Amino acid sequence: MEYTKDQIQDIISFVAQKWDERLFDQAKSKFHSIVEIDYTSLGAPSVTHDPIDNLCNNWKIVLNGFDKTLHTVKVNSIETDNDLIVVHSSVNAYHFIANVQEGEEWTINGHYVHKLKNIDGTLKIVYMKLQVDEQQGNLKLIMESTKKTMTIQ
Repeated sequence: MEYTKDQIQDIISFVAQKWDERLFDQAKSKFHSIVEIDYTSLGAPSVTHDPIDNLCNNWKIVLNGFDKTLHTVKVNSIETDNDLIVVHSSVNAYHFIANVQEGEEWTINGHYVHKLKNIDGTLKIVYMKLQVDEQQGNLKLIMESTKKTMTIQ
């Protein structure tokens, strides 16, 4: 089955939008039950190959502490690799927590590689890699967000 760039953009944008709305269960609906994630350029110790529920829980821990986020993802190119659709996108991610003395904002510019696979007639993300090209603002804001989330729980 052929997919248009717009259809693929809709999937990728849907995930980013649901992160920003904190609707993580809706975001995870676009992923396969097991997903390979590479956040090593953001400081993660290694690539993970985990159930989507684990990834969803990690999103909750990291993102729920932010007062506001805005993830903007634009698909730049699409290619096929056997049964996978490989998507290269640019990303700008804005993060905000009020009243943090070291700085309230943190932005990331970079790109994503997503691999999607048709599973039972539905495109699902099976791989996601973030490559950070530039960060600005309070680089420790992610720690503040996580700490805030853990305090609330």
